Amino acid sequence: MMRAGRALVAIANPENREALIQVLEVCGLEPICCSTIGEVKMLLASEATDVLFCETAFADSIFDDPPRAVSSGKQSTPMIVCSRLYDPAVYLDVMNRGAFDFILCPYRIEDVKWVVGTALRRYPEPALKSQADLRHAICT
Repeated sequence: MMRAGRALVAIANPENREALIQVLEVCGLEPICCSTIGEVKMLLASEATDVLFCETAFADSIFDDPPRAVSSGKQSTPMIVCSRLYDPAVYLDVMNRGAFDFILCPYRIEDVKWVVGTALRRYPEPALKSQADLRHAICT
């Protein structure tokens, strides 16, 4: 099981969002939900965020914006792109645009634990220095 951490969930589709929230909670991560790129930018600038889960599109933008929003935050935040369909071209596109990883839904607990654990090991600094205790999340 993972210890506490915060995951920004930028998924507009209610079914996909709820499914991911359930998995994140089982993993011990606190989901912070939003659905637009504007909300993503605001939350990344103001909240301690360990990882960002997003779809390939937002209600108010195209996918190009999430990497820019992530890079404009206080610290680097690994972005994990979620999709219901596996398309190699989309996978390569999102990875080339700065995604940390790409996962399919329905979400498997093991997949989420692995990708978040890997992201936290690769990005060991907390999103905000005051949240250092949240950065100790490790898969067990």
